[in-house]
Amino acid sequence: MDDLDVNIIDFIFLSLAFAVTFTGVIINNYEKYVPAFIIKSYRYGSFAYQGTEANFVQAIEIPKAYYRHFYLFSTLFSSLTLFYMFMVYFFEVTVSYPVHFVLKLLLQENEPSVSVSAALLALSLLTIQCVRRFYETYYLQVFAKSSKMNLSHYLAGIIHYFACVIAVVGQAPLFCGHQNRNSIVWNDYRTTILAIPCSVIFLAMWYEQYRTNIIFANLRKDKKSGEVVTEEHKIPHGRMFEHVSSPHRMCEIVLYTVLLMLVPTKTFFCIYLWVLGNQIQTAIQAHEWYKKTFDKYPSNRFAIFPRLL
Repeated sequence: MDDLDVNIIDFIFLSLAFAVTFTGVIINNYEKYVPAFIIKSYRYGSFAYQGTEANFVQAIEIPKAYYRHFYLFSTLFSSLTLFYMFMVYFFEVTVSYPVHFVLKLLLQENEPSVSVSAALLALSLLTIQCVRRFYETYYLQVFAKSSKMNLSHYLAGIIHYFACVIAVVGQAPLFCGHQNRNSIVWNDYRTTILAIPCSVIFLAMWYEQYRTNIIFANLRKDKKSGEVVTEEHKIPHGRMFEHVSSPHRMCEIVLYTVLLMLVPTKTFFCIYLWVLGNQIQTAIQAHEWYKKTFDKYPSNRFAIFPRLL
């Protein structure tokens, strides 16, 4: 990891990680003592707050379907950044002053923390994840028209993907500090060892998450025509659903674990803590909701990690 100086992105994601984890633990264990407006702001989707209090929070609620915007933005931003990186490294395009300035402002990096190959591989994997999620949210998933989320969730999603891309490119050679192109580190031993296994694990979880989202979508569609016939929630079955209630969230954690292994920097670790806290707390809420909602919900399922949690 880097030194212990905290930059803007570190501070934002450490704060998010603490807030989502602390609030989730308090709500999950002491809900009756938590003010309704906090619960209503925190929970969304199938396990949203159902009480009649704190209706003023509705003023900053938006359709959950706006999740699509995360992936429209992230697909465009990650793809354009990846293209720019290729131009810089393989066509000797000079990193512009505005790019240097913004990256320095956000990350406070003076020397690269990863090799060219690590940064390119990590951003390539992140990009194909964003592209797949873009396809799923626009053409596969079925969002209930009545399902809402707090504006804070929306803003956190946009900030998350912006920061992920910035954390990768902003700590790569030529994008921070002042290096000579002829002396930059193109590859390193750690990346050489990890590149193939990390890519294989990432793609396996990428595919498993895709299959999970197909199962979710099919719960609301007619098996023959593929038309949406209901917006009701049902018990999902098949694949990793036989072991955990939120296999898509489990896959998300594995995906970001792989990215952290490729880009083991302080800033990406702060983002990882946020992902970990958010996915685990949301999975616990979903698991408890399933158990309360469905009398015959399989008792052998765990929330997110088989036989652990």
